[in-house]
Amino acid sequence: MPNENNIHVSSELGALQRIIIHSPDGGIGKIVPSKFKDWLYDDTVFLKQMRKEYNDYVKLLLYFLDPEKIPHIQACEKQQTDDSQLDCFKPGNPAYFNSDKVLDVEYLLAKVLRDSHLRDRIIASVCAIEGCSYATEKQLCEIADEHELAKVLITGVLPQKNPNKVQFVFQPLPNFIFTRDISIVINNYLLLSKAATEARERESLLMRYIAYHELFTDKQEYVIEINESNDFFLLDEVQQQQRKTSLEGGDIMMIAPNHILVGCSARTTPSAVNKIVHAVFKNKTGIEKVTVIKIPSQRAIMHIDTVFTHVRKDVWVLFGRFSEVLMRERNEQKFSYYDDFTNNDETFEEVEIIRFYKPAHITYNPAADYRQDIVFKGMEDLLRNISIKDFDVPENEVKIVYSGNNIFPYDEREQWTDSCNLLALKDGVAIAYDRNEETLKAFKEAGFSIKKAEELFNDFESSELTPEKVKDTIIILSSNELSRARGGAHCMSLPLLRAEL
Repeated sequence: MPNENNIHVSSELGALQRIIIHSPDGGIGKIVPSKFKDWLYDDTVFLKQMRKEYNDYVKLLLYFLDPEKIPHIQACEKQQTDDSQLDCFKPGNPAYFNSDKVLDVEYLLAKVLRDSHLRDRIIASVCAIEGCSYATEKQLCEIADEHELAKVLITGVLPQKNPNKVQFVFQPLPNFIFTRDISIVINNYLLLSKAATEARERESLLMRYIAYHELFTDKQEYVIEINESNDFFLLDEVQQQQRKTSLEGGDIMMIAPNHILVGCSARTTPSAVNKIVHAVFKNKTGIEKVTVIKIPSQRAIMHIDTVFTHVRKDVWVLFGRFSEVLMRERNEQKFSYYDDFTNNDETFEEVEIIRFYKPAHITYNPAADYRQDIVFKGMEDLLRNISIKDFDVPENEVKIVYSGNNIFPYDEREQWTDSCNLLALKDGVAIAYDRNEETLKAFKEAGFSIKKAEELFNDFESSELTPEKVKDTIIILSSNELSRARGGAHCMSLPLLRAEL
């Protein structure tokens, strides 16, 4: 098994031990309104404030995953009093915290770029997909420092002696902070994403090099790639659109040791879903159950992790638009307040759920139909089934917490700001955004403590509490700017290692 001591994920809840992140880079601060649609943003962000909020996220991860780095962070905070980005959070700076448990994409890319052969290949590959001139490619090859080059390949901006001048060589990657989408660990395997949009293609390319030449150097057969068939180029434009293969990690959940969830959404196509099912059964991934969840193709719910996430063995957070009760009452026409606010009937498009099952002892057959004749009434039925069957939770103990406490308009508003997109640090302890107040009230009613990240840091520093003793708690981050990027803590994480539950 590859890197068995540092790459293995078998649930969404096991204690987080190793993770890939990416701090907001300079490219995010250069988004212009005319490119919102192309670059998948809805607003500009105040980068300085966004970084401060994200630094709390990184600090929180370090407290739980690598507490030995905290004194270094604290010393850096005291020494650097200006309001610029702290040096200890910059991967190329000598003061960088340099954890082997909380890893930044830029740091990993810089390590790969130390190899001169790989460096030339990466530059050539990036320039090819970005349509750069030979002069630009040569210019990139002349950047000697690997950290500086990594930064250019991510931000798209060349370093300038004149701080008042910005020179783009290609577009930035403002969505790279959402590392969940670039790949997903399935037990000991890594499934690489294939970006749905041109804006994220370079992310997929860079992650491929990191996967093969840093994470799985000696066991490259444990990396799974999903691509179009070899004859895809022969299809006409309409057929290509129908059979396009794209997948993003927000649509894959490693939910239990033998069970993954796969979303079919605006970003993950039916063709990709089909190939994922075959790939996980063909490779010895340990997966026996694949549950496919088809959600409406809408911007507000771009991945399944914007609709629900797992918080504790017996607790889930769910966007109530897909509640079985809501669907049933609408069908019975008992209430229809949504209809007053929208003319788009797709708002109520029901979720479709299909399960595939192949026991580990059965040899994979690409022509076999592994679909199970299981009918789920809706999302709650599926989530309860997972808690009961995969985690042995008594049926009457499963709890569903709803976005905005299922109260209109808070349910819609708070789902938009990622009320359902929580990252579990361990079973029952998860990270959320502070602005989703009604959802937090619902968690409190479900028996959870709500704790601001800053308050938790103070408790840790005063020795009143340790990360090991934190239980049944939702830790909230300031999110005035982070939420503008349209992703929560779950999106901002690529777990590499979790403890077994």
